Amino acid sequence: MRTPEALPEEKKIEYRLLKEEIANREKQRLIKSDQLKTNSSSPANSDVEIDGIGRIAMVTKQVSDAEAKLKKHRILLMKDESVLKNLVQQEAKKKESVRNAETKIAKLTEQLQATEKILSVNKMFLKKLQEQIHKVQQRVTVKKALTLKYGEELARAKAVASKEIGKRKLEQDRLGPNKIMRLDSSPVSSPRKHSAELIAMEKRRLQKLEYEYALKIQKLKEARALKAKEQQNIAPVVEEEPEFSLPQPSLHDLTQDKLILDTEENDVDDEVLSGSNRERRRSFLESNSFTKPNLKHTDTPNKECVNKPKNTVEKPELFLGLKIGELQKLYSKADSLKQLILKTTTGITGKDLCGQEISVDIDFVTAQNKTTEVKPFPFSPYHSPLLVFKSYRFSPYYRTKERLPLSSVSYSNMIEPDQCFCRFDLTGTCNDDDCQWQHTQDYTLSRKQLFQDILSYNLSLIGCSETSTDEEIATAAEKYVEKLFGVNKDRMSMDQMAVLLVSNVNESKGHTPPFTTYKDKRKWKPKFWRKPISDNSSDEEQSTGPIKYAFQPGNRIKVPALDTVVTPDDVRYFTNETDDIANLEASVLENPSHVQLWLKLAYKYLSQNEGLCSESLDSALNVLARALENNKDNPEIWCHYLRLFSKRGTKEEVQEMCETAVEYAPDYQSFWTFLHLESTFEEKDYVCERMVEFLMGAAKREASDILSFQLLEALLFRVQLHIFTGRSQSALALLQNALKSANDGIVAEYLKTSDRCLAWLAYIHLIEFNSLPSRFYDPSNANPSRIVNTEPFIMPWQTVQDVKTNPDMLLAVFEDAVKACTDESFTVEERVEVCVPLYTNMIALHQLLERYEAAIELCKCLLESCPMNCQLLEALIALYLQTNQHDKARAVWLTAFEKNPQNAEIFYHTCKFFILQNQGDNLLPFLRKFIASFFKPGFEKYSNLDLFRYLLNIPGPLDIPARLCKGNFDDEMFNHQVPYLWLIYCLCHPLQSSIKETVEAYEAALGVAMRSDIVQKIWMDYLVFANNRAAGSRNKVQEFRLFTDLVNRCLVTVPARYPIPFSSADYWSNYEFHNRVIYFYLSCVPKTQHSKTLERFCTIMPTNSGLALRLLHHEWEESNVQILKLQAKMFTYNIPTCLATWKIAIAAEIVLKGQREVHRLYQRALQKLPLCASLWKDQLLFEASEGGKTDNLRKLVSKCQEIGVSLNELLNLNS
Repeated sequence: MRTPEALPEEKKIEYRLLKEEIANREKQRLIKSDQLKTNSSSPANSDVEIDGIGRIAMVTKQVSDAEAKLKKHRILLMKDESVLKNLVQQEAKKKESVRNAETKIAKLTEQLQATEKILSVNKMFLKKLQEQIHKVQQRVTVKKALTLKYGEELARAKAVASKEIGKRKLEQDRLGPNKIMRLDSSPVSSPRKHSAELIAMEKRRLQKLEYEYALKIQKLKEARALKAKEQQNIAPVVEEEPEFSLPQPSLHDLTQDKLILDTEENDVDDEVLSGSNRERRRSFLESNSFTKPNLKHTDTPNKECVNKPKNTVEKPELFLGLKIGELQKLYSKADSLKQLILKTTTGITGKDLCGQEISVDIDFVTAQNKTTEVKPFPFSPYHSPLLVFKSYRFSPYYRTKERLPLSSVSYSNMIEPDQCFCRFDLTGTCNDDDCQWQHTQDYTLSRKQLFQDILSYNLSLIGCSETSTDEEIATAAEKYVEKLFGVNKDRMSMDQMAVLLVSNVNESKGHTPPFTTYKDKRKWKPKFWRKPISDNSSDEEQSTGPIKYAFQPGNRIKVPALDTVVTPDDVRYFTNETDDIANLEASVLENPSHVQLWLKLAYKYLSQNEGLCSESLDSALNVLARALENNKDNPEIWCHYLRLFSKRGTKEEVQEMCETAVEYAPDYQSFWTFLHLESTFEEKDYVCERMVEFLMGAAKREASDILSFQLLEALLFRVQLHIFTGRSQSALALLQNALKSANDGIVAEYLKTSDRCLAWLAYIHLIEFNSLPSRFYDPSNANPSRIVNTEPFIMPWQTVQDVKTNPDMLLAVFEDAVKACTDESFTVEERVEVCVPLYTNMIALHQLLERYEAAIELCKCLLESCPMNCQLLEALIALYLQTNQHDKARAVWLTAFEKNPQNAEIFYHTCKFFILQNQGDNLLPFLRKFIASFFKPGFEKYSNLDLFRYLLNIPGPLDIPARLCKGNFDDEMFNHQVPYLWLIYCLCHPLQSSIKETVEAYEAALGVAMRSDIVQKIWMDYLVFANNRAAGSRNKVQEFRLFTDLVNRCLVTVPARYPIPFSSADYWSNYEFHNRVIYFYLSCVPKTQHSKTLERFCTIMPTNSGLALRLLHHEWEESNVQILKLQAKMFTYNIPTCLATWKIAIAAEIVLKGQREVHRLYQRALQKLPLCASLWKDQLLFEASEGGKTDNLRKLVSKCQEIGVSLNELLNLNS
């Protein structure tokens, strides 16, 4: 039987429709029957029974139909499920096949890419091989020609020699027997025999020379290979090996194998090579590719001819008598991890400003750190701050500080940013009436346009809105101006009327000065208008008529492509024709004395991407060598040349060129470059000694501040070099002889008094701590280096036990220093001012020894000569406070203030003293007295803050007449007082006004350009104020967030890069202030968050060595040795020349028994600090403690002796 499922798809649809239609008809019939039943009356029972029987039959039929339907649908469902299952299985199989196909495609793609790489590399190598073959072929042809020529010359020389011998023999035969010169023992010999013997002798001599030169060449190559091997061992560079290896062409420059015996052969080469036709100017490398300057000098002092005082190398046997057990005992006495951390962080964790801890929920702090570190900032459309550039006209600072009128074209204009300026109008006059570019007269605002421009910031003021037309706005603005000024319109200038309009707009917007700029974009503004081409009206007609606004974009003329797209052919702004190598070569030939052109050409060659790096380096050296031939006395060229030459020349060649440099261009920078290119102690010490002698001679001829500083720097560098290499006794002797030797011509005589004072402080520091002051040098670089900071300092004594020398003898040394730094030509006050660094250290020593009376007497004696010196005043007050004499301490500041009521610096320190003593309320009368000293009678009705605002030129609500200000001080003195006036204004603001106004005062102070030390003081006072506000606030979470943001802004805005003294090109990173801010912030944060906070700041400042040591100290306090090890190892990469981090990292590995890693750390550390005797000593003791072999110890000792490191003093071998 055929079922409906067996029907085709079209028949199934038709069958379904028919079935639905039958069901609908059945429903309608049932509905009609129900209606008939309800409408008709049923008196007879027979009718009811008939209806009931019919209904039962009908319902039974419906049930059977529904069952049949259900059965059919279940059958259909089972079939569909089986079909679905089959389809799913097929889909899975297809997916697997597709995945396999994609994998095959990916593998084939990778193989294709690898094959393309191989092809490109092969092509590159083939090209290089072809180039090298071409070069060698050229050299071979030249050598063949020279060989033929030299062969002819040899034959000619032999013939001439034989003729000469024959002639000489004949002459000898004619002469008497007494004058016969016999060449051998034979009494008689023929001329032919003599000639043959001479030729044989000459041949033997040439063979001997050939053998000697061959030996020399072999030794030279072996030395180069040995040096390259040592460099690889010292600084191994891990390179990724290619997946395939191909034979590479030799990178060796074949011209370097040429031996130049004398100048005659060079002349012959030049003659041979000069035969080519020179139709064009050849480049430098084509003409000659030498890399050394051809300088004709009498004697270049080589290592052999210079009387260089070489120290006798200590014999390795010195350590052989020292037993392993003794070395192990010394190792057991070495500093542990705890001692190292305490030593390195002694000066870091003390004397920091502490704030009030803000009790914030720890979860909030953690969440805040996470949000600040992890949460990415979402991308958004860029909004330029320059869009509100013109709204600066509404600020009071626009007229008070910038002193610009409102009609200034810089701010009031209709410049169209997308339209080019007319080049003729910019350089002169544009005579084209139909020119479509922007001209000055087009974008300059007229009187009406300026008023409309100002009023456009608030269109509702003139009764207009965004939907108003341009003509309506112009008419409304003109009516508003007529109504506002009336008859005074002609009496006032345009700028005066504009100022009044600005004031009205600010009032209508509700803005209060100084916050009167507009951040929202204007809905309407006057726009640039350009006259059409067909318009022949004059400029006067345009300016007098109604304002016309921007035309439709469709009417704009297209800008030429050359003006919109920058191509390599375009010449823009500061570029010129000398950027091309050929043009640069022509320029230096025309101006051979132009140093900068030579340097530009050299580095242009060096930065070329074509060819090999060695070829670029040779090209740059060739250029600099030519430059030196024309400018042999220029130290700048020599320094660049030596730095580049040191990358390719041997050690002996580099030393020779350095000697030549200091011979022709004896200069401080030349000597300094020479010094850094030397590697061993003896070489560096010798160069440094010569540099000191050179500077002494220069200072003897003409004294100057820079020469004095350079002499101090060179002297202390030599002392630091001796200390660093383990020669503390010789370092002390050097510095002592330089300061107070009995011989004439000591170094101190050529130093200025301030530099001499620093030298004496360094000498005393060396006596006490066996090192030079760390404040002189970059803390992240432990190698001997240049002085970066010349600020005075206090000796880092912590306890009485830190004083090594007898106190009386130490005070006597201070007295000698004061005597040596006293210049009789100075006044008494100037003498004391110069020696203040020495005096403050003397006072600190008295205070440490608890000799308070002597210290107080010394302070009082010095203050009699310098009553206004704040350093001495602070030292005296610290003594009074330590002896609990608070009244006397207060009297010191008040007395100094009474004597100089206009001295802002003294009054600032007085205010700080009162606030720190919690006596801020007692300060207000003195504040009034201080500010009154600047004004005449009549100022009484003004408040202190109003008077400060007048002195500091801050806009305020009141206008103080200028006649009330005293004129008893000049501009220079007042300018010196202004920074401290700002400090006083901000510091005393919380005592007289609200928190909001105090914040505004600090923000205004930070916006004024001042010295860096003043800015740092403002920031510290600001942070202390913010900390006190957050600690006393109810909403601590919000205040702590503001305080954290303020700290972050402080760290970001205050610079950390400072130039080194007397140099504008060299900089160093000084994080001293940043660390003070961070330590203050840590005191305000719960201790549980110190570790995360320090880590966060370390990621911001990865080269901050002080902060790194503070983090390591904190991890050690928390007993996190594993984390300490990881952090220290990370810092060895971030700060590779910091000795303290290396020692802590090694000590942590030793604690955790990582012996293999200790060897690696020592190897890496000695690569960065090769002359550090302390590291060499530690490694020697570590090897001995591990039961190291005697051969390994001997190798370490011989390496130390090779580079000049002495371990005698560190191991107490001299005792």
